[in-house]
Amino acid sequence: MLREPSRPQPGTLTWRIARGENIVSSADLLEAVSTADLLEAEAYRNGIARVRALVDFGGARSHIGIALRKDDAVLGHLSIYRQEVRPFTDKEIALLQNFAAQAVIAMENARLLSELRQRTDQVAEMNRGLEARVAEQVEELGRVGRLKRFLAPQLAELIVSQGDEKILESHRREIVVVFCDLRGYTAFTETAEPEEVLDFQREYHGALGPLVTEFEGTLDHFAGDGIMVFFNDPVPCPDPAERAVKMAMAMREAAGKLIAVWRRHGCELGFGAGIAQGYATLGQIGFSDRSGYTAIGTVCNLAARLCAEAKDGQILVSSRIAEAVEAVARLEDLGNLEVRGLRRPVATFNVVQSTNAADARPNLTVVAREPRPN
Repeated sequence: MLREPSRPQPGTLTWRIARGENIVSSADLLEAVSTADLLEAEAYRNGIARVRALVDFGGARSHIGIALRKDDAVLGHLSIYRQEVRPFTDKEIALLQNFAAQAVIAMENARLLSELRQRTDQVAEMNRGLEARVAEQVEELGRVGRLKRFLAPQLAELIVSQGDEKILESHRREIVVVFCDLRGYTAFTETAEPEEVLDFQREYHGALGPLVTEFEGTLDHFAGDGIMVFFNDPVPCPDPAERAVKMAMAMREAAGKLIAVWRRHGCELGFGAGIAQGYATLGQIGFSDRSGYTAIGTVCNLAARLCAEAKDGQILVSSRIAEAVEAVARLEDLGNLEVRGLRRPVATFNVVQSTNAADARPNLTVVAREPRPN
């Protein structure tokens, strides 16, 4: 009966404690021995189930309740009864009050311990979530770092944020390829001290490398004096030819300033570049610890051959590039060029300088023209 939930009924011990009394005592549950007994005696006679169960099943006659109270909140009560009619003494009541006070402390400690465990579980869960997020961020940083080996940082971060690296799988696409290197570099390395060569490479790479990022190109390789960059992959762009030419011109200017300084040290160096447009097969190569992203195809060979033919200060481009950049660059028509490795001559143009919007012309600006070979 006591295990069954119930609402406190008027006259019962629980009801009186809930209404604010701290000690409720009845000398006789069956008879109203005193005014204090009257309510519970009436509760029994009125057939309130819990009171009847206490008397009929438990044999209770004398009854006392001590409130378990913390500040103004009632946490519960201690219910004590005897099977004889004998009022509880002051000493017994004091003992019960002491016991009730200890019970309240124990309940409060249990509550605090439960809260502490709950908070501990929450912190542990937060730590697990934080560890997972940190692991994800570390992996993401690793992926960004790997991609930054050959991509502009903003493109690397874009690919990682989208969570899709499938675009790095082998595929075919039309791209613009830029090759550039230095004239006289081999002779320089043969006569210069290794420390001088390393110093020059640091300055050279430091000057030209950031330009790849600035124009959002994809870096294929960057070794010695040779640099290969391509555009329109893995992230397509609307103006790959213009970007390639503008980057090459910026590289020519940066390399020119650097070469001028080294020429004062007796180093005869020059800068040349080649640019071509066409289809290539692209994708990742390498192994788990070291990988790169590269392009393979005739367009790469053509750009490399144009670069090899370029004289100091020249940026040689194919006819497709020339058509695409006529509004942003002044071009010199060099006629058809016999390129090693290609059976047919290639119409070749040299990028002389950039133009602004006022200088832009609908057709190519021919500065000089050499006789075409028969």
